[in-house]
Amino acid sequence: ILQRRLDIPKYKRKGTYRKLTFDVFDYGEYLQRNKIETCNSMIKKRFNSNVKSHKYKQQKTEIFLRIIAYNIDRLIRLGKTVILIFIRITRISY
Repeated sequence: ILQRRLDIPKYKRKGTYRKLTFDVFDYGEYLQRNKIETCNSMIKKRFNSNVKSHKYKQQKTEIFLRIIAYNIDRLIRLGKTVILIFIRITRISY
């Protein structure tokens, strides 16, 4: 989380970890968090949030396969819209 009062210099701040995060924190990367959280929630809604596997390696495989299925689903949905737009353009051009 972005610290308040960024105008205060580091040496006047209290707390070891606050001083450390003042140097390390990347606000540009933090803004990407919304996109990642949205993608995670979409995967959970479409492909169930429960992992059935017990072993760690199988859990990783299951989650990886869900991500692949999500990407394929996105490509199919995007492909449908692209095809529909192409059909509309060809109808208008005649």
